Amino acid sequence: MKKRRMLLLGASGYLGAQIFHELQQDADNEVVGTCYSAPPTGEQLVQVDVTHPAAFAALLADFAPEIVIWALMSATDEHALITEGLDILQAHLPPKSRVIFISSDGIFGQGTGAFAEEDQPLMLSERNPLARYSRAKWLGEELVRQRREQHVIVRIGPLYGCNSLGKWDKRAATIRQELAAGRPITRTSNLFKTFLHVQDAAQAIKELADSSFVGTLHLGPAQKESYYSFAVTLAKALGLDSRLVTEDRLDAEEAREKGIPLDTSLNTGRANALLRTRFRQVGEAACSAAKETERH
Repeated sequence: MKKRRMLLLGASGYLGAQIFHELQQDADNEVVGTCYSAPPTGEQLVQVDVTHPAAFAALLADFAPEIVIWALMSATDEHALITEGLDILQAHLPPKSRVIFISSDGIFGQGTGAFAEEDQPLMLSERNPLARYSRAKWLGEELVRQRREQHVIVRIGPLYGCNSLGKWDKRAATIRQELAAGRPITRTSNLFKTFLHVQDAAQAIKELADSSFVGTLHLGPAQKESYYSFAVTLAKALGLDSRLVTEDRLDAEEAREKGIPLDTSLNTGRANALLRTRFRQVGEAACSAAKETERH
């Protein structure tokens, strides 16, 4: 049986590594994963800069992927990554190939979640340090919609948990480190997000790669969390002292001045109805979090 050729752009990243792991579990897939710098030890990845026309075009021509997953994120210039990389991808990808583009809840700068897929984005104020990043993600969505009939755009909030390489997200890692040392932390109780476990995100993206769904989908559990409730719940799940987590609130006027939306949570009802993947609530991560802590 002919294997499906799948190209995962950004396979060395926190989420990308987990997606790569999930895709490799299916014997029907021929998976090529890419990285920008030298690949992690033991990982068979192709090193390529997607903004380099000759190198990226050669990879696309040689492999001719049927499915491409864009799990890339730039540490310096997301706009250049999107405009240059996506242009090369669209120009050299076979017309019938499918593109899955991973976007962000950061496109909803109005801060009045929970946002549904059809809600109109509002770009973040330039006062927000993530403004350029979120604008680039929205531009990427538009470029994919306009130029690729077979497409899926998934929007996600903050990721957490331990991935297949034993790597934790920075947010959870800091909570673990500080509370384990007996040091108190403060988190904001009126900033809301849809927190998504990295393993659930990867499983959902793999499922979408296997499906015929076309369009936009918000991934994550039904319940939103504040940064404070997330930290308290995760601390309890990891067997740490949640009493060390103290609460503060961001004044609405200060939030407006800094361009910080108070609620970018996502309405995930469509994904929860469509997909087999079950998105765990933060509080449901207790058993898996404890096991992950023991292993890593």
